[in-house]
Amino acid sequence: MGRRKTYISVDVEAALIRGKQYIIEIGAVKWLPDGTTETFTQLIQPYKFKKLNVHIQQLTGITTEQLIDAPSFKEAFYKFKRWCKQDYIFLTFGEFDRKVLEEELTRNYLNKDCLYPIVDFQQKYMIANAMKEQPSLGGLMQHLGLEVETQHRALADAFSLLRIFQEVDGEKLIEQQQTNEFILLLTNFKMLESTYELIISTTTCKVLNNQVHIEEMKTFRDELPFTIQSEERMTSDGDIRITEYIKIKPNDVAKEFLQQAALSAPGKILVSRSALRSMSKILKLHHVALPKTEVMTLTNLLKKEELIAKFNLADESTHAYEAKILRLVRKFEAAFVEEFHKRALLQEETVQV
Repeated sequence: MGRRKTYISVDVEAALIRGKQYIIEIGAVKWLPDGTTETFTQLIQPYKFKKLNVHIQQLTGITTEQLIDAPSFKEAFYKFKRWCKQDYIFLTFGEFDRKVLEEELTRNYLNKDCLYPIVDFQQKYMIANAMKEQPSLGGLMQHLGLEVETQHRALADAFSLLRIFQEVDGEKLIEQQQTNEFILLLTNFKMLESTYELIISTTTCKVLNNQVHIEEMKTFRDELPFTIQSEERMTSDGDIRITEYIKIKPNDVAKEFLQQAALSAPGKILVSRSALRSMSKILKLHHVALPKTEVMTLTNLLKKEELIAKFNLADESTHAYEAKILRLVRKFEAAFVEEFHKRALLQEETVQV
């Protein structure tokens, strides 16, 4: 059976204007089920635009004059949406393109539903190849022996992404990583007078019939002693400088708890409060490394800080904390389910184009 899905590799160029990222170009390549391709490219004039940063001009080759004559984002996106038609899956290389497109649509009061499903293929490739460092688009092209064309123009980068997708059988790679399971991994590491309070909780869940089913929840909670130590160092001027640092004693039970979480993570989506680097101190302290897996954050799922803060510990017992987390997962289950659909993580029947 041949391929039934239409994939659209999309890339945007953006410029920092008045402290916010504004899209100045959209480029996309549509790969139809019959193997043919169609292209879209459009320069965009940012809102209240006056002059393009010199660095961006040098990087992309796009000039101020070209943008002054370009349509607004709203006009350009309507044109892009008509070109996309329907029944497609967007491909991006990294999180940036989705983030900036969502911000622009919100800023222009446009519905974001047409952006989904959208797959970060850089992340998919990294998971499939157990990579910890993010590869660049050009670097990955060279690694795969593909000819690198002009970079930092949207259409050229969209072509490069599609060539990578085709070369590594990206459709199969996406299907292999589809899952309805996730682990909500939350940590709290708070300094007290003579100890650090460490809390780690894992909630294992499945998305079934557009609902979140909670399977298991475990919590570790203890206090880790620490000492303040001093170290003398000689500066380049020959002076002696005394540096104080905190040495925390790791906890064997915490290490085992983290190791179990790491062992159960493959094949599941990892959901954390924010980027995983926020818990890197705890992982390094206990010499535990999480496997490369797809990550969601409550920051992106819930958006509002007051909602994310509800998942924090607030001077309550472990039992009360666990009960609260379970209530919150049920309360916000629609956000979890929606994100699974947005990322094409669930196996669904696709309408033939």
